[in-house]
Amino acid sequence: MDAKEILQPKIMMIILGTVVVIMSFYGMANGDEWAAIGWGGEENVLAHDAAYEEMWALHLLPLAVMAILTAVTVTGKELAKMAMYSPIVLVILLGGMGYLTNDNGYGGNPEGLMLVLAALMIITTLLTGVAGYLHKDGE
Repeated sequence: MDAKEILQPKIMMIILGTVVVIMSFYGMANGDEWAAIGWGGEENVLAHDAAYEEMWALHLLPLAVMAILTAVTVTGKELAKMAMYSPIVLVILLGGMGYLTNDNGYGGNPEGLMLVLAALMIITTLLTGVAGYLHKDGE
């Protein structure tokens, strides 16, 4: 089996969407934890910070749903192209947020489940782009 057989755009889009759904729900349920990590400890967290984290997590949910719905409704080269270009959206969004938040004193080192989910999201994002690239010219 080669990479092209393993990395199917439909499967990768569904996996990516599912990982982002999980990350989104985790963030909405644990906004206070995300705020404490981002602002360097619970002593730096104000009451509204957890709400901002929850809303930020909610903003990821439509992208996840769109990835899953694209995977089940689009086929062929068009699906491959969507799989190839979709990761760009996450890279721009998460990279831009990372840059802007670090520039304003926000940033930390995630631990535990959050670290696992973040790593999984990065890996599936990259693999989804690769799957799309491998299939962009069709089977």
